[in-house]
Amino acid sequence: MVQQRDDGQSRDAAAWTRLKPGQTVTLRAESPLHKGAYECSVIESSPERLRITMPMVDGRLVLVPVGTPVHVEGEAEGGTIALQARVIDRQGGSSRSLLLGPLPEPPAYLARRPTGAPSRTIAVTSGKGGVGKTAFVVNLGVALCELGKRVCVVDGDLGTANVDVILNLTPRFNLAHVIAGEKTIFEVLVEGPGGLVVLPGGSGLQELTDLGDRQFAKLRTQFQQLERYTDILLLDTGSGLSRSVTNFLRAAHETIVITTPEPHAITDAYALLKVISRHEDDLTMRLVVNRTASREEAHDIGQKMLFASQRFLGVDMTFLGYIPEDPAVGQAIRRQADLLSTYPKSRAAESIRRIAGTLLQEGEPNPEPAGGREGRRSFVQRIRAVLGR
Repeated sequence: MVQQRDDGQSRDAAAWTRLKPGQTVTLRAESPLHKGAYECSVIESSPERLRITMPMVDGRLVLVPVGTPVHVEGEAEGGTIALQARVIDRQGGSSRSLLLGPLPEPPAYLARRPTGAPSRTIAVTSGKGGVGKTAFVVNLGVALCELGKRVCVVDGDLGTANVDVILNLTPRFNLAHVIAGEKTIFEVLVEGPGGLVVLPGGSGLQELTDLGDRQFAKLRTQFQQLERYTDILLLDTGSGLSRSVTNFLRAAHETIVITTPEPHAITDAYALLKVISRHEDDLTMRLVVNRTASREEAHDIGQKMLFASQRFLGVDMTFLGYIPEDPAVGQAIRRQADLLSTYPKSRAAESIRRIAGTLLQEGEPNPEPAGGREGRRSFVQRIRAVLGR
């Protein structure tokens, strides 16, 4: 057997050339649409490239999409060759075939032992804009990284997409390029401060609602690769009551609602809870009050919100914490830097660290289905379930 990486990919590029033209190999695709083992023939091989005949079942072609991870096994001198690869090209007509290449490598800042299970997905939302949601997401992500977690922020605010602006990042690509098959998810990621990783969403998240089965399968595969190297996905949603926002909240494992003490911000946050509660009866909701004048003010707002949500909506929300009004936050935003690195001893930074610690201490909601983290559905799988597809 060829030596394997931690992620299962062959280290030996020469192993690809040991599979000779005309040789029979077995292909298995990591795809919910293609679950069988298919016999194919090698057409040509070179280091880290393998062209094989198109799989067929009962005389019908099996059209494995480009980008799909596959397992290939074949006998060679010295034993069995087992490769993990992906489909990088598919040809039709008289020369129909699949061209296989190596799985995409994660960026160096992600190149640690994979977790092997879907990430914990936490959506952060608000009833209205201007409450400091995106700044909170970014700094919460950095705080979680400080606690040893591998965190990826998914910029899901379709209207403004401010994560890159706050952190002075210049992403060239976003999730739409992944959906179109132009880039892998690893090629779209951008490295942020303190070990944080950012996935620019852009129009790609909006397109999730319109994807066909094959496109969904491809995107699911891409997210599976990302989630193997991250512990937590932080989803920065848009604000308000649009369907794109509520769909993402329903697909997340848990949701943090952020508000400020202003009456209209509290009213809008409650309206958001009301809309979500109509669709879901198994919500894990947490509240953060931002820009408070005092601890007493924050806890008073929290107590009233928790009482109203449980009494009138049947939603058991928990109070996660508060962030005091602090000029350091605005100063960090103007510098386009995260607060925890720029003003690590500020009152707001200390509060965000406490919130991150509480979030990890409380733990994630009950995994579903039964079976612990290994049985948990990924974000993309849950989006599909929400859309009823």
